[in-house]
Amino acid sequence: MQRQLHLFVYVSFLFIGIASAQTIKVGIVDYPPHINFIENIEEDKAYRYVDRVLKGIYAEVEFIRYSREDGIAEIEKGRIDLLLPLTLVNNNLRHLTKPLFRMVPGLCFKKENFIPILSASHRLKNLTIGVLPGTPILPIVKAAGADLHMLKKTDSLRRGIEMLLTDEYKAFYHPNPMEVYHDKNPLSKTLACSKFLGYPSGVYIAVKEDMDAKAYQSIDRAFSRALEISSYEQYFWESN
Repeated sequence: MQRQLHLFVYVSFLFIGIASAQTIKVGIVDYPPHINFIENIEEDKAYRYVDRVLKGIYAEVEFIRYSREDGIAEIEKGRIDLLLPLTLVNNNLRHLTKPLFRMVPGLCFKKENFIPILSASHRLKNLTIGVLPGTPILPIVKAAGADLHMLKKTDSLRRGIEMLLTDEYKAFYHPNPMEVYHDKNPLSKTLACSKFLGYPSGVYIAVKEDMDAKAYQSIDRAFSRALEISSYEQYFWESN
């Protein structure tokens, strides 16, 4: 934890004064376990990491909660400066150069049906797998001959997990199983998840399109440097 403190003190002194008299508006979306609207977001790891880096540049950082759809609409209109955490699969939002972290797709199972090594793709043949709508399916899953069932958009995550628990599905495909399988989710006592290692995709901080070039460069440089010193993933797992 001491190293994390040194990280943010260093970044703060490195960039202090660039835009210190200004306020930056940051939209956040519910993204457990990184941002969890059910709990105090000031204790969430992504909130703390981003807040401390930005406070090295701005006098005040204002966080505003949104649904993913409303957040995207607000940043497209330029009403907020940043939006996070955000996967950018289906949109062309401007974003910082480096992803805040990377997520790895995988499968969740009831613990008695758990398949720990997904590279053994023969075990997926004819396996009934529920899939969140709009989720890109890895070629390895399709080639394995899995029986894929695309869920409807309405409440698809809840419905998918219900069908997994009742054995209607034997597995549930998730773009980032860490969102389901973590210590704050009581379902982790019943479920277990594996990842398709080697297939990461980035989760970014989006930036409003008309942000001043100097401001963008300052923010981008601060996060690039912070991520080099101590990645968000490292901060997530090591900080209390």
